[in-house]
Amino acid sequence: MKKEIIHFAHANGFPGGSYSRLLSHFTSAFDVIAVDRLGHSEQFPVNNNWSNLADELIHNIEEKAHEPVIGVGHSLGSILTFMAVNKRPDLFKCVIMLDPPFFWGYAGRLFYLLKVTGMADRFTPANKSGRRRRFWKDMDEVKKYFYSRELFRAFDPQSLEYYIKHGVRECDGGFSLHYDVHKEVQIFQTMPDNISSYKRVRGVPGSIIYGETSHAVHKRSLSKFIERHKFNITTAPGGHLFPLEKPDEAAEIILREIDFFLSGAPAVNSFK
Repeated sequence: MKKEIIHFAHANGFPGGSYSRLLSHFTSAFDVIAVDRLGHSEQFPVNNNWSNLADELIHNIEEKAHEPVIGVGHSLGSILTFMAVNKRPDLFKCVIMLDPPFFWGYAGRLFYLLKVTGMADRFTPANKSGRRRRFWKDMDEVKKYFYSRELFRAFDPQSLEYYIKHGVRECDGGFSLHYDVHKEVQIFQTMPDNISSYKRVRGVPGSIIYGETSHAVHKRSLSKFIERHKFNITTAPGGHLFPLEKPDEAAEIILREIDFFLSGAPAVNSFK
């Protein structure tokens, strides 16, 4: 029996392989395509409001999938998947957005002003990303570093091992980050300010799942988004990185949403 296809798009700074624990829950019932590193292709350079990155995601689907996909994305990947649905709804059966950090309406206009005045770094993780350590002399040093960082303390242990495996590469004299820090900073600096301009796409149902303790999602923006696009909305245990912190629980919720949409059920909006 032919399997449905899940196309997974990662968060900024976290290569697709980092999510191997989460994605392992899908492979028995679905074919899974995971993007490695968005924003690293010369064909699709990072640009303001990420339209090129949405085109990169579309290109990846066209190249690797033979039929419409179930689009699942986390953070950066969730917004790009939504943008891709708006450009090419024929490529998607449904979309699942995991903790999307978008701005809507007034918040989007304010973020536009922050970008044009060069102040956006103060309100995104760009500054922290730019200061990331990029080189280690051996793998013991790599593991000691990441296991001690606050950002990774809540990670599922296996997810952290996958992040190290896919996020660090051997180089001359030691190990370095696989994800280009310059690209990571650029992506944060060019976050979309125009999400509220996107019209509702009928025929491609969607769901937003956000972390119960996430500080990345903007509740008012989410409310306005749900009002227009009629997506389902639900929470998951954990913060902004819940797919890496609680991959088993996250997978269960994602599968429930996918089953709901593939059964043909209408969206049920319950934003609170």
